[in-house]
Amino acid sequence: MHLSSGWEQSIYVLLMLDQLPEGEYINSIFLSERLGVSDSYLKKIIKLLDNEGLVKSVRGKNGGIALSRPLSQISFYDVFVAIEGKNRIFESQNLLKRFLGEEEGKKAKRCVVTNSLDMIENTLVSTLTSITLSQVAFQAEMNYDLTDVRDWINHHKK
Repeated sequence: MHLSSGWEQSIYVLLMLDQLPEGEYINSIFLSERLGVSDSYLKKIIKLLDNEGLVKSVRGKNGGIALSRPLSQISFYDVFVAIEGKNRIFESQNLLKRFLGEEEGKKAKRCVVTNSLDMIENTLVSTLTSITLSQVAFQAEMNYDLTDVRDWINHHKK
């Protein structure tokens, strides 16, 4: 399994948006410059976050993006679904019947690989759901001085 770079970028965008004062917005260009990532790619990511209701965007001269809800209501899984989609994480090819051969394959009920992948997926979804971005933000607060981030946000907000 490989998460796209958009997932991590999304997490940091959401953490940065959490630093915005209520009612303020920030332009995606500033965010992409701060993170050192492609603005066009970040715009696509932001659109996906907007589609899932994690951010709100306003067009126009004073437009930009802001959080739609508190970080305590956004889990790693919410971001995963927004960026990676709602499809299954692991897809089995259901090769058990071919593996067993024609005769024994007739007895095959459920693919043993599929069972294992389902267990792994359920565990992963449960873990991703249990971690909120407010927990991550709290860890950042405890481990680092975020003065520079806050100053930067205040300088670039609209």
